[in-house]
Amino acid sequence: MMTVYLLLAGICAAWLAGWLIFFRLPTIPTRKETAASKDLKERAELSIIIPARNEAENLPQLLASLQQQTLHPVEILVVDDGSEDETIACAKGFGVTVLQTAADSAGKAAACWLGASQAVGKYLLFLDADTFFLAEDGLERLFAAYEERSGQGLLSVQPYHQTKRLYEQLSAVFNVILPVGLNRFSIVGEKLSAGGAFGPCILCSKTAYLQANGHQDMPQGILDDLALARRFKKKRLPIALYGGKDLLAFRMYPAGVRQLVQGWTKDFATASQFTHPLIMAGVILWISGGIGVLAAPFLMEPLWLGLLFYAAYFGQTVCFARRVGNFNRVLLLFFSCYFLFFLGLFGWSWIQTHLLKSVTWKGRKINL
Repeated sequence: MMTVYLLLAGICAAWLAGWLIFFRLPTIPTRKETAASKDLKERAELSIIIPARNEAENLPQLLASLQQQTLHPVEILVVDDGSEDETIACAKGFGVTVLQTAADSAGKAAACWLGASQAVGKYLLFLDADTFFLAEDGLERLFAAYEERSGQGLLSVQPYHQTKRLYEQLSAVFNVILPVGLNRFSIVGEKLSAGGAFGPCILCSKTAYLQANGHQDMPQGILDDLALARRFKKKRLPIALYGGKDLLAFRMYPAGVRQLVQGWTKDFATASQFTHPLIMAGVILWISGGIGVLAAPFLMEPLWLGLLFYAAYFGQTVCFARRVGNFNRVLLLFFSCYFLFFLGLFGWSWIQTHLLKSVTWKGRKINL
């Protein structure tokens, strides 16, 4: 009986920890068309920089969504990073400027730095090639939010994850842990220092970017988004983080399970080092509860009590997952399997990072 009581107490603590560490995920609000909107569009001298490696299948959706925006950038730069597909031809087909990294300076960080150094706009927006805007006023809302945050520092958005195939549901817990690990979405909000930024979408002024040395001379194997945020913090420049629901989306790892495994294991263990210890403790507790609650219906009497605990955890997991993506509610009934999958990949990520000291991504071996 004591074991049952301890399990009950542990699940309760884990469930509460979940609400504490993922208390909210603010999104960028919609805007009404006003006279001020015209002034904003004139002020927003925006250069969009898209680092791309083998992104011929993804680029059309992003570039098409950019063409539909109410705010028009002064330029769109696609920086090809040694692609082996039709990325360059695809970009040129949309009439955007194409730059190419040198063989001795490959990698996303180098591509971002090349694009920024060539950009003519006062503001820089870095977008991953697999992202796309969900609203025609997306750029306008993004820039307005940046101005409302004093127009300084860095603003970053985590795109809403749109899933299509069954295996993509396995990304649910990863997509929850990723924003939680940046320390800004707990019950204490921005009282904790941001652990980093979201790599797929970063907006800043060119002045602030150069002041922080941007992506200059970043090693290829480093997490460029977290490293960039650290450089901004070192210069005491503010960091604002948002969720992308109804604004910006992406479809992660559409090529299959292998790509999903490589994508999540390439840097997740490294990224966890930037998480605040209290948040990390909450994450560990929440994941443990998500697995431990599986035993509740079998150990607790009466049966309905165990099912109640399972239902409570299920409801919380659905709430969190739907904040970050269109994950299937019915499949989330098996959420404990999602937690186990997360633990397995996190363990493999740790082995690659600390023992093998290398990962593979998009056909390129990256030494850590």
